Amino acid sequence: MQVLLFPAIAPKRRTEKGRYVAFAVVLMASTENGWIDIGRFDTAHGIPHQDVLGAKKGLLQKIWLDTISPREAFHLAISTFTIKHEHIRTQYFNN
Repeated sequence: MQVLLFPAIAPKRRTEKGRYVAFAVVLMASTENGWIDIGRFDTAHGIPHQDVLGAKKGLLQKIWLDTISPREAFHLAISTFTIKHEHIRTQYFNN
Protein backbone atom coordinates (compact mmCIF):
# COMPACT_ATOMS: atom_id res chain seq x y z
CA MET A 1 0.00 0.00 0.00
CA GLN A 2 1.43 3.35 -0.99
CA VAL A 3 1.18 6.00 1.72
CA LEU A 4 1.06 9.61 0.64
CA LEU A 5 2.72 12.35 2.64
CA PHE A 6 -0.37 14.29 3.67
CA PRO A 7 -1.60 13.54 7.18
CA ALA A 8 -4.81 15.06 8.47
CA ILE A 9 -5.96 15.73 12.01
CA ALA A 10 -9.71 15.43 12.53
CA PRO A 11 -10.78 16.96 15.87
CA LYS A 12 -14.30 16.73 17.27
CA ARG A 13 -15.43 17.90 20.69
CA ARG A 14 -18.61 18.36 22.69
CA THR A 15 -18.83 21.02 25.36
CA GLU A 16 -21.43 21.96 27.94
CA LYS A 17 -21.24 25.48 29.32
CA GLY A 18 -17.65 25.74 28.09
CA ARG A 19 -16.58 22.47 29.73
CA TYR A 20 -15.24 19.67 27.53
CA VAL A 21 -17.41 16.59 28.12
CA ALA A 22 -16.35 14.41 25.18
CA PHE A 23 -13.89 14.51 22.32
CA ALA A 24 -12.13 12.54 19.63
CA VAL A 25 -9.01 13.60 17.75
CA VAL A 26 -8.03 11.25 14.92
CA LEU A 27 -4.80 11.28 12.93
CA MET A 28 -5.46 10.12 9.38
CA ALA A 29 -3.17 9.19 6.51
CA SER A 30 -3.98 9.33 2.83
CA THR A 31 -3.24 6.09 0.98
CA GLU A 32 -3.90 4.88 -2.55
CA ASN A 33 -7.08 3.27 -1.13
CA GLY A 34 -8.32 6.42 0.64
CA TRP A 35 -7.98 7.88 4.13
CA ILE A 36 -7.28 5.61 7.12
CA ASP A 37 -7.11 6.25 10.87
CA ILE A 38 -3.56 5.78 12.20
CA GLY A 39 -3.89 7.28 15.69
CA ARG A 40 -6.60 8.42 18.06
CA PHE A 41 -7.20 10.27 21.32
CA ASP A 42 -10.74 10.16 22.72
CA THR A 43 -13.05 9.86 25.72
CA ALA A 44 -14.92 6.76 24.54
CA HIS A 45 -14.67 5.02 27.95
CA GLY A 46 -15.41 8.16 29.95
CA ILE A 47 -11.72 8.91 30.56
CA PRO A 48 -9.37 10.65 28.14
CA HIS A 49 -6.91 8.25 26.54
CA GLN A 50 -4.73 7.65 23.50
CA ASP A 51 -5.13 4.59 21.30
CA VAL A 52 -1.84 3.57 19.67
CA LEU A 53 -2.74 1.69 16.50
CA GLY A 54 -0.98 -0.73 14.15
CA ALA A 55 -1.95 -1.64 10.59
CA LYS A 56 -1.71 -5.39 11.18
CA LYS A 57 -2.11 -5.74 14.95
CA GLY A 58 -4.87 -3.19 15.52
CA LEU A 59 -4.84 -1.67 19.01
CA LEU A 60 -1.24 -1.79 20.26
CA GLN A 61 -1.67 0.20 23.45
CA LYS A 62 -4.21 2.28 25.35
CA ILE A 63 -2.60 5.14 27.28
CA TRP A 64 -4.91 6.48 29.99
CA LEU A 65 -4.75 10.24 30.59
CA ASP A 66 -6.70 10.27 33.85
CA THR A 67 -4.46 12.86 35.53
CA ILE A 68 -5.35 15.68 33.11
CA SER A 69 -8.64 17.29 32.14
CA PRO A 70 -10.46 16.47 28.90
CA ARG A 71 -9.61 19.99 27.67
CA GLU A 72 -5.89 19.40 28.31
CA ALA A 73 -6.06 15.96 26.68
CA PHE A 74 -7.77 17.42 23.60
CA HIS A 75 -5.02 20.00 23.13
CA LEU A 76 -2.32 17.42 23.90
CA ALA A 77 -3.74 15.26 21.11
CA ILE A 78 -3.56 18.05 18.55
CA SER A 79 -0.01 19.03 19.52
CA THR A 80 1.16 15.38 19.64
CA PHE A 81 -0.24 14.64 16.19
CA THR A 82 1.13 17.90 14.77
CA ILE A 83 4.65 17.26 16.05
CA LYS A 84 4.90 13.46 15.85
CA HIS A 85 2.76 12.55 12.82
CA GLU A 86 5.71 11.09 10.87
CA HIS A 87 6.76 8.84 13.77
CA ILE A 88 3.16 7.74 14.38
CA ARG A 89 2.68 6.95 10.68
CA THR A 90 5.87 4.85 10.61
CA GLN A 91 4.88 3.02 13.81
CA TYR A 92 1.41 2.32 12.43
CA PHE A 93 2.62 0.76 9.18
CA ASN A 94 5.36 -1.26 10.92
CA ASN A 95 2.87 -2.90 13.28
